[in-house]
Amino acid sequence: MQIIEKYDRQFEYLGILINLLIAYQFYKIWSNPTINDASTVSALAALMAFEFIMVHSGVFMAVMPRKISLYVLFPVYGLFALAFNAATENNTILIAYLVVIFNRMRFAFSDVSPALKNRAILTSVLAAIIYFILIFVIMFTMNSIPELGLHEEYLEISGYNAAKTSGGVFIDTPHIAIFFGLIYYCFLVLIEVLLLYKPQNKNPPINIPDI
Repeated sequence: MQIIEKYDRQFEYLGILINLLIAYQFYKIWSNPTINDASTVSALAALMAFEFIMVHSGVFMAVMPRKISLYVLFPVYGLFALAFNAATENNTILIAYLVVIFNRMRFAFSDVSPALKNRAILTSVLAAIIYFILIFVIMFTMNSIPELGLHEEYLEISGYNAAKTSGGVFIDTPHIAIFFGLIYYCFLVLIEVLLLYKPQNKNPPINIPDI
């Protein structure tokens, strides 16, 4: 048994743990931000915008030939990560990209069973569906989302308003982006747990010849 498949459960547990930690970070910032957390608020809001691009990566990494994944997809997504990271004051997005992309790309380094590839594809498809559904739900209910610690007074005294260089819903009202991130990553945890303990499907995955 190849190492990627042998330690698949450990990789999945790691992914679940990472998503739990990210969800907790969103909740912590939303409920009780400190005066020095303005840059983190900005980075987490940008992370949810960046996830719009990254949410497709899991499917591509799972079905594309490994050379495409390693030499095309990884650097292309990396350029997006660098661009988003440059717009923030810390390296939250770049670190998240490297950790998440390693977990998503592990199938590019080795051939694994059809069941594992099918699970990876299904996880990414469900994540993308949830992402876009949540966007519409939150946009229609945004006026009822509580600000908690991210109220206008905090945004002003923390320097968040003075530091922002662009606008938009996620930037001007960061509590919406932070709430979105909390719910989204909680859903990711739920998906990964359910699929991890779901009976394996023996149907073959989508096969694209290697290059």
